[in-house]
Amino acid sequence: MKEINSKIVINAPKQIVWNVLLDFEAYPKWNPFTPKVECSLVPGEEVILHVDMKQNGKLLIQKETLLWVKEQESIAWGITSTFPVKTERAQILTALGPDKTEYLTYDKFWGMLVPVVMLFYKKKIQHGFDLVAEGLKKRAEEIFIS
Repeated sequence: MKEINSKIVINAPKQIVWNVLLDFEAYPKWNPFTPKVECSLVPGEEVILHVDMKQNGKLLIQKETLLWVKEQESIAWGITSTFPVKTERAQILTALGPDKTEYLTYDKFWGMLVPVVMLFYKKKIQHGFDLVAEGLKKRAEEIFIS
């Protein structure tokens, strides 16, 4: 198994960060890596991710399965089919105080094609995850201040 992750501290209450994270309609305002997500929030159903892997405006469509939603705590989706790579992408919030939240995202990869995925996409995914963390921080803090 391989893992890519990113973590950031957000100066906003956990509830605000959670609301931003689940407001998929507003993703174009703050999420440059995945500016569009189609998700019903029903575990087991399909999640359609529109990913700007190269940060060039060309979106790749990635279809995954919603694994879980734990209210105000975490959400995860992944590739669960018989594809030669399986994944689990989680986004986890931890309250560090009344107005401070830690955001952690990780993607775990299993399967025989993982070395190929890591060779071609690890740096792009890492950069994308860092952009998501920074964008979420900025958006949640803007909402909290206003």
